[in-house]
Amino acid sequence: MTRHLTRAQLALQAQQAQIDPRDRARDLIFDQKALASQRKERERGGAVPRRKFLASAAAVVGLPWLETFAGRDRKAQAAGKAIRLVAWHTSTGYFAKTWWPSTVGANYMPSTALMPIASLQKKMLVLGGIQNNDASAVFGSHGWGPAGMLTAVKGAAPSPVKVGISVDQAFAQSLPAGTTRIPSGIQLGITNRMYADVGPVPAIYNGCISWATATQPLQPVIQPGVVFDQIFMGASTDASAADSMRRKAISTSVLDHVLDEATSLRTRLATTDRGKLDEYMTGVRSVETQIQAATAPMCSAMGMTRPNNTGYDWPTQTKVSCDVMALALQCDATRSISFMLGNGGSSCAPSFPWLGISGDHHGLAHAQDANALPKIDAWHVSQLAYFCQKLDAVDEGGSSILDNSLVFMSSEIMNGIAHDQDNKGILLLGSAGGKFNTGQYMQFADKPPQANLFVTMLNALGVPVTTFGTAGKATLPGLLV
Repeated sequence: MTRHLTRAQLALQAQQAQIDPRDRARDLIFDQKALASQRKERERGGAVPRRKFLASAAAVVGLPWLETFAGRDRKAQAAGKAIRLVAWHTSTGYFAKTWWPSTVGANYMPSTALMPIASLQKKMLVLGGIQNNDASAVFGSHGWGPAGMLTAVKGAAPSPVKVGISVDQAFAQSLPAGTTRIPSGIQLGITNRMYADVGPVPAIYNGCISWATATQPLQPVIQPGVVFDQIFMGASTDASAADSMRRKAISTSVLDHVLDEATSLRTRLATTDRGKLDEYMTGVRSVETQIQAATAPMCSAMGMTRPNNTGYDWPTQTKVSCDVMALALQCDATRSISFMLGNGGSSCAPSFPWLGISGDHHGLAHAQDANALPKIDAWHVSQLAYFCQKLDAVDEGGSSILDNSLVFMSSEIMNGIAHDQDNKGILLLGSAGGKFNTGQYMQFADKPPQANLFVTMLNALGVPVTTFGTAGKATLPGLLV
């Protein structure tokens, strides 16, 4: 139902939001005209694209995959489904004794560290024997390692800052212009604390895995609310920034601006799609509520700028970040995401009180603490499992978002004492639309470079590269169908 506001109500809202009532009225008029125009187009019988948007002057909410608009050609549907790439970094390596499964092949028994993600074993590849030696060095590994994890290039030191394009950005930049609303992808992190490992290694290498070019780092945002605004902001940058401030001031939701359009759309959907739309809109509201709850004390005073500190503990921030990333993929706001669950070395978690661990991860890794490290590894994997299970729960017409994605997880090193790049711990989930032979643990005896894995991944994602990074010159055998 369209809400009609009296002049008095407009004036009150304007006073609360510290804006001119005439500006607020113009926004509301624009909203109604935009929605009316969309309705007329529908009535004329125009084709409705698979990725549809609910739009107003204040917000753009991308819709999930809906059967109603898919068309009859199933082969064309499969070819047209969005394929995504997510790169996930955890810090300071893994504890080898509890990381690797005891047997290779399709019937491997998940190790202690991998038990939290065992429910997705059929949709996962555990990769061993791969090295990334060209991208790092023993001394300075916590600095060079993160920057080299997705670039497969060792950064220059001490200056200038120079690495290489990262695999997530190579994929994002290959997509045609206008494919998504956030073409450069989303970069999220947990902390912005960085340090220069062994002096000459620039600090930015320690806290950035995504690189648009060899000299352009894309430092992760540590506030999920900022990324949420990115996903749902209006089409006009200036207008959306202003309206975002107004929404916070008058405690309205981004969904309120498109509620009328969603209600109209719902009547045109099949029963199953109505459920999908309701579930999706509920999910958006849930994430927004979490963000509002965390920031409400900071935003209650008029005119206070948004704080840099999110106010979350690590587990909560990780969960909210996962929820935001899942929404971004579901509404096709972007198809490329990088996530840093901690920066390299001493920039990672100082303690894990939620696991009953008081020591910092870096120190525990140096000590190869056999009590703490397996718990930390399992917690890291459990967060990946939570994210991937969310993706796997969203149906896109016979396959899930996870099926139509590649989710890559690794660390800047493997062993916390050796600081090595040998036998890297790597997990790959999803199959990029059925292109990967998932459900197995593969060990590569010839120690191929990690860059060869990236050549393989990019080819499966539709990017026909033959080289990548410093050492990537071939695809890895056995991975692709």
